[in-house]
Amino acid sequence: MTARPTFLLGLGAMKAGTTWLHDQLAASDQVVTGHRKELHVLDVVDLPSEAWMRARIVQRAQRAGRSLAETGRADAAALHQAAMVADVSLYPGYFAGLLAGGAALTLDITPSYALLDRTRLAWVRSSFAGLGVRAVAAFLMRDPVDRIWSHVRMVQGRAPESYPRSSEQHLLELFDHPTYEGRTRYERTLAELAAAFPASERHVGFYESLFTQRSMASIGALCGIEATAGAFDVPANVSPRSAPLAESTVRRVARHYSATYDAVARACPEVDLHDLWPSARLL
Repeated sequence: MTARPTFLLGLGAMKAGTTWLHDQLAASDQVVTGHRKELHVLDVVDLPSEAWMRARIVQRAQRAGRSLAETGRADAAALHQAAMVADVSLYPGYFAGLLAGGAALTLDITPSYALLDRTRLAWVRSSFAGLGVRAVAAFLMRDPVDRIWSHVRMVQGRAPESYPRSSEQHLLELFDHPTYEGRTRYERTLAELAAAFPASERHVGFYESLFTQRSMASIGALCGIEATAGAFDVPANVSPRSAPLAESTVRRVARHYSATYDAVARACPEVDLHDLWPSARLL
């Protein structure tokens, strides 16, 4: 009996290895990818915080529409993305159509999907099942202090004029801002994910142990494909760093997220967080 094709929904977290994971899976000849790694449909449809992304998608579609009217040519991906935002029921059919060519796996890894609720996650699972596609989900976590610090350094690198001080100073200003906090409260994502996907259809992993053959074998098994060899020494989108954070800074941020550490420890009892996440030692 031929296994059903699979759709992988990647929930993030941001700065936790999602680009590297996408690239490793996309390199397999068993995988067909969509327009881009981060499709930004479900988050834009559901989350008021992502209105800025909806505006960007609309602008791209408007440019494509003008080009189509003037030249007969356009960015079809931009128009299609906007169509899925306008009618989210098109989303599962798009990926099912990609799989119709015989691939075993397709995927959408958009880190802000970590903010989706169980109703939307359950909709993904049931909608794909109705099209004969098995939907699975993956969520990667990273030491909360390191995740936020990497996020800060990323935005600082993109707009240095807006972040003129050290990354540590900006970390202390931003670690409890909703933009950073929402993506670091892993306990919420873990609860929503567990409510929508059974254990056999979800992967919960860690950035710190992602870049190994063992980790990729586990994800490959979930997705129904053979594990790729993996470029384990070249994680993607690494934010440059200079001096290490002061211990007082690490302790302050870690204590703010103490409930997150506790929830992850309960959800993943097989993992020694004090060994995996250095900041956990300061709690």
